[in-house]
Amino acid sequence: MADNNDEIEFCLNIEPHEITDAIKSKAVVKFSAVQVPANFNRLQCNTNLNLPPSNWLTTSDSSYGLHQALYQSPGFASSFRMAHMFPDCVGEVDVVSDAENIKRLLKLPYTSKGAISMIVHKVGNTLLLDEFDVNKYLLRKADDDWKWLRTFILEQILDYSDDHNFCLKDKSREAIQTKNLLSKFLYHSLKHSATESPLEHKQNIRQELPITGPLLPEPNVEENVPDPQSSHVFNRNVVWTFEDIRMLIGTDMPIFGGPNRPAISLRLRDQTKPINVLTGIDYWLDNLMCNVPEVVMCYHLDGIVQRYEIIKTEDLPYLENSKFSPKVVRNVAQNILAFLNANVTKAGHTYWLFKGRNDDVVKLYDLTTLCKDQATEENCDEKQGNPFTVPVAMLLYTVARNMKNTVERMSPQKAGSICALLDNCIKLLPKEKYPQIVTSSYYILSDLHVPAGIDPKSPNFDVSDIDSDTQSVCDEDDFSFSDDYFNSFGKELSDNSHHFAVKHICDTLRDYNSEHNSKPAKEVQKKPSPLQGSTEERCLKSLSHISAGLSCLQFFNSNQEKFIKESEATAKEEERQRILHEEQNPNIAKPFKPIPLPYESLTSSSKNDNVENKIDAAHVEEQSKCEREGKNKKASKTKRNKAKEATEQIKGEIQLQPQEIAINFNSQLFGSWNVHLKLLLLEKACLTYATLAEHYYVMHKYGACLKAIYVACRCQQVLIKYVSKIVSQKSCLLGRAGDCFFQMSKNWDTIDENLEQFFKESDENIINELDKELSDDEPDDLIIPQKNIEHLMVSSCRCYENALSYIIDNGADVEISKKELLRRLGNVRNELGLKYMFWAQEEFSKFTQNELNGDKKIVEDKIENNLENVTEILDEKDINKENPVYINLSMKSYDCLLQGILTFIQVGDNVNLAFLYCNMGRFMRFRAHLYQVDENSEIVKIQKAFYNEAFSYYEKAKDILGTRKLNAELWDLVHWELSTATFTLAKQLQDFSTTDPTTQLDLEKEVLELLQKSLKLCDVEHAGSRQILYTYRSGLIHKRIASFHYSQLRNNCTDAALLPKTTLQLCKYHYERAANILDSLKEASDFLTVQLERVSLYEFLAEYSSNSTYKTKHMQAALDILLSSKSVFEHTSSMYQSAENDNVKSNNNSNALTLSSGDEFCKHMLLFESRLQNELKTLIKLFLSGKDPKKMADTYKKMYMETLVDKKTTGQQNYTVEQLALKYANLLERLNQLIHTQQHTKTNIGTQ
Repeated sequence: MADNNDEIEFCLNIEPHEITDAIKSKAVVKFSAVQVPANFNRLQCNTNLNLPPSNWLTTSDSSYGLHQALYQSPGFASSFRMAHMFPDCVGEVDVVSDAENIKRLLKLPYTSKGAISMIVHKVGNTLLLDEFDVNKYLLRKADDDWKWLRTFILEQILDYSDDHNFCLKDKSREAIQTKNLLSKFLYHSLKHSATESPLEHKQNIRQELPITGPLLPEPNVEENVPDPQSSHVFNRNVVWTFEDIRMLIGTDMPIFGGPNRPAISLRLRDQTKPINVLTGIDYWLDNLMCNVPEVVMCYHLDGIVQRYEIIKTEDLPYLENSKFSPKVVRNVAQNILAFLNANVTKAGHTYWLFKGRNDDVVKLYDLTTLCKDQATEENCDEKQGNPFTVPVAMLLYTVARNMKNTVERMSPQKAGSICALLDNCIKLLPKEKYPQIVTSSYYILSDLHVPAGIDPKSPNFDVSDIDSDTQSVCDEDDFSFSDDYFNSFGKELSDNSHHFAVKHICDTLRDYNSEHNSKPAKEVQKKPSPLQGSTEERCLKSLSHISAGLSCLQFFNSNQEKFIKESEATAKEEERQRILHEEQNPNIAKPFKPIPLPYESLTSSSKNDNVENKIDAAHVEEQSKCEREGKNKKASKTKRNKAKEATEQIKGEIQLQPQEIAINFNSQLFGSWNVHLKLLLLEKACLTYATLAEHYYVMHKYGACLKAIYVACRCQQVLIKYVSKIVSQKSCLLGRAGDCFFQMSKNWDTIDENLEQFFKESDENIINELDKELSDDEPDDLIIPQKNIEHLMVSSCRCYENALSYIIDNGADVEISKKELLRRLGNVRNELGLKYMFWAQEEFSKFTQNELNGDKKIVEDKIENNLENVTEILDEKDINKENPVYINLSMKSYDCLLQGILTFIQVGDNVNLAFLYCNMGRFMRFRAHLYQVDENSEIVKIQKAFYNEAFSYYEKAKDILGTRKLNAELWDLVHWELSTATFTLAKQLQDFSTTDPTTQLDLEKEVLELLQKSLKLCDVEHAGSRQILYTYRSGLIHKRIASFHYSQLRNNCTDAALLPKTTLQLCKYHYERAANILDSLKEASDFLTVQLERVSLYEFLAEYSSNSTYKTKHMQAALDILLSSKSVFEHTSSMYQSAENDNVKSNNNSNALTLSSGDEFCKHMLLFESRLQNELKTLIKLFLSGKDPKKMADTYKKMYMETLVDKKTTGQQNYTVEQLALKYANLLERLNQLIHTQQHTKTNIGTQ
């Protein structure tokens, strides 16, 4: 027969059907270990299949997987191997299993004699199904293996089962012959042609998943799967989507093809036996799982080929005598998956899905609970315990690590799922035996809560609820079925007599559905909760995981020793077996087979790649030889020396490439995983404590913030100890520590709370590990806070200085950080300088008070009360201890302010530099008023020198600012300070000068210049908080300038005719300006003083006037000034009246001022009254003796009589200031009326 696939006829025994009934199926090959497809060779009719072909079971065609498909068993727990091969699929698919297990479950409704025995595990949303041959793996093994399960089977299952045959596979002679015949048929069907070039091998190599996280331990092969002896690899691993169910399956089905039909499956059938339903389902599912569109049936009689026919995959359910409903199979799959999801709920538990050959129900047992109930801790060893516990835990760890390292965006839901996997892994694994995996799990958990690379200052945790992960249709909280669904499903199976197994599953699901709906919301099992929480909650949780991970480090040494001993024993046995094999099978050269020569690459890349393995081998060899020191001393000594030399040689090679060491950071560089994982945990602790510190700083918990910073600094110290090239973050940490010290000094009312937070005990495991590592290398830049303001602020400066010392690079970002630290350092120095100035002022006040009290002793006690125990002087070597305390404090203030100025000059911060210049000017003004014991009496000269320094600093500040537009607020402050300093110095020179007469003229000129300069500095134009103060000061300055000119008139002139008119005019002008300003501000006391001085000026002019007319004129001017002072007393009366209304009436006016109180203002009012009477008497005399009308004398007499009446009443009783002011206001009102009446009469006479 010709080898033409087109001659094969299509099957005609297919019932008509609708295309719309097709089931949705899609298969994506993840990995293929064979060449697909194999070239199909159609056999000729009457070919005897009983005769084996020449290529039967040879290795030449093993790439097609024919031998493996028929004779090799997948082994025990094949799903674990697939899960480890494709950890990215775990959690994304619903089921991971062998294709044969899936077919066996889906064919369950159509057979009552089929046995089911499967082990079920749940990993996230994925179920792992594995065939469990009880007869092979349990009943035929030693009595000590799984004794608890053996006892359960013998007592509970065999006693109630009629058929004790637990063999899942047919081992009869007929079955073996059928398999051999099929194998020969498949090998016969391989097409070979000498002229045809072989197809290119297109093996689908499985790509390694990208790993972005740090190097973490890998589980050993023996721990990955329960059956490490089985190494079966499926021909294909396929992700099969069957309707809405996704499965990762492994299949060995051979696939053939040709030019016209690229993919077909071959089936060998006995022509005398029709195809039944089970066979049809089997063929249909195989083709769906492999995406094969057609199946080629080869019919034979006693091994003699008869004919071929082709059946399309979608036609298989409609063959005669084997018709089945694809929807039923789909519903069976959905029901079984829902049943398992409803009952397999505990992650880490091992479940046994069992059905005997003649059983009518499928039962599910929780073997983990059964093992705990029947085995105590003492006798539940590796053989008797659950063999799946460790493999399940390792798979949970592998899947979690893969999800963590490969996800692009870590959503809260994804992080919660990873946490659930790792939590179950930690619960299953004893940390004493598997410290590496447990510690690594704790590290991943801590990294989930505080991810690597997060910015501690602004941690951006993903708190969105949107999860883009593909969820299974059968999640725990998603599946529920209505009664209509169960009824319709039962109706579809009504024509089949073998439906009782699925019926039982439906009943179970119906019961579960009712219980699920009746349970409270809290009891219904849901998906893992998303990982959410505040920054503090995340950090504390991360620290708890870090602490737990560090607690596992103690188990590394003992576990490593045990592993070395076991490896040593295994190596001995392998060596013995190798020698025995070589003796029995000598290595003899074979004809026609070339002898391979050793090959070594010319490049050195391979050497670098194998460095890690070389160190590992040398390290293990050295340790293993040390353990056997007592045996074979001579031989072991030689081997140890060789191992030591090899290790040193390899290390010497590594030292040539330090950059690769930094990049390929792994455990072998430090000798064990112990150090590597410890450094990872401490690095995570450093980041977590830094993030927690920033959170505490924002929450104003400065004590807790400082504590977290110190622990983070110690973690950094340990990391630098092991990895010197690591980038230190101590600059940022110490900078924040300086902020904490400064904030604690500012928030003095919460100092006790902050100190309590700092001294609160931290996590014991982390602290103990740091103490162990830093016992001889404790960092000396961590200052313990004290309840002392000076100590806190000085410590803040030291922290900033230490932070600056850790900045080495000169990059742009580093330069910005350096400038920021310098700014903060300058600000603290400024604040500390002001504090020292304030403390010195208070100490000086105490000193002067003691001098006033007659105590000449210099006060050297520490400042208490508000200063809260100011400590001893920082630099005692630079400060003279004989100086008074206020002098020492002032020197400290000067040093701090000067250092602050230099700091801001270095940064180039003009605004803060102007502030510092302003504060330095204030310090110079303050220092001008201090005097030491050895200073002479010419204190004014010393004050003048300090004030000149202050002026220079104020001018520097104004020069830096340039104009008011740059910083109006700061400009106004500097302007105010300069105005105040100028006015104060002028007052000092004017009031307390004791210069010689020879320099008096220069001093007067200087005083006048200072007063005029101060007057110019009074900014009364710009509205602001200081406008009124400027106005008031300008009034005082006008008063002082007028007083200065008045003093010159009195000292230098003896005759009114010789008075300098300019000086007199300036004096009158300034007095008038001062009176107007003070009157507008209602400053009664100062206004009254100015009025009295003006009266004194006119009295002086009248006294030195030779002409009576001028005398009368000056005296009348003085009287007019006095009579116009009514507003002074009105303001005083209203002011005291409002003050009395604010006082409590029960005080009986005890706070009111009386004449006997000696108040200065009262004296001025009495002086005002005397000057008023004096002016009236003088005018009476002048009018009586002159040529002027006598009527004016009468008027003045009446006015004088009014003053006498008031004076008489005033002397009889004590008046309050309010009453006295009111009396004088009324008096002036009456006097003004008399003057007004006189002027009105005079006007009428003149008119007549």
